[in-house]
Amino acid sequence: MATQDRRLSPAAATGGPPGLNRSHSSSAMLRRSGQQLATTSPTNAGTQDLNSTSPVSKIPKYLSVHALTKKSKLSASTGNLHGYMAEDYHQVNWPLPKMFGKEKYGYSLVDITDPRYLKECALLSKKLVRLSYDQQIVDLEWRKTYKALLDAEHRQDTLPVNAQQKTRDLLKKEVDGYTKYLLEIQEQKDLYETEIQTVYSRCDDIKLALKKERDLEELRVFMENRTKEKYAPERSFF
Repeated sequence: MATQDRRLSPAAATGGPPGLNRSHSSSAMLRRSGQQLATTSPTNAGTQDLNSTSPVSKIPKYLSVHALTKKSKLSASTGNLHGYMAEDYHQVNWPLPKMFGKEKYGYSLVDITDPRYLKECALLSKKLVRLSYDQQIVDLEWRKTYKALLDAEHRQDTLPVNAQQKTRDLLKKEVDGYTKYLLEIQEQKDLYETEIQTVYSRCDDIKLALKKERDLEELRVFMENRTKEKYAPERSFF
């Protein structure tokens, strides 16, 4: 914790009111609770030697939030809650297909900057980069197949009444083939989306742990300040 640890002096312990000692004990308990959350939480494994004020770990520049020259995110309604647009997409002209509107493939840099989670988030960002790259290929193939399926279905539905049975069979076989292939690609899309949501779930857990820690610290500071208001500042307790 950034605030200074204040311990009760022997004089205050023997001469102070009982309520003062209880307030100090509550403040100390909150401080210990926050430290325990930051060091022993299951969502914070392997970060016991770091705290929120530790120096920034050295990670590759393309995975570092601190190396961004511009920070931009998509709207939360797109489902992309944790990703900044990677620096490469700011430096390279037209890296994303524009015909489909605002794509989210480039928003793969996890926005958590706490030093305790920096290396883990760099690995999550690296995973998102690869998933987004593959997902873009699968999405494009899905669009092409879906367009071909719509075209085949239109040709099948607009056949003349006197069309030969051979032509009908060929079109039906074509539609069935596109439908089967589209279902296979859709399964691949779902698998990639599941992996991406797994990364986002981990980001949610990290942000929840950090929020709990901040809330405990704010409560501790509030109680400490409220105690200070009740007693003169010259007391040895302070």
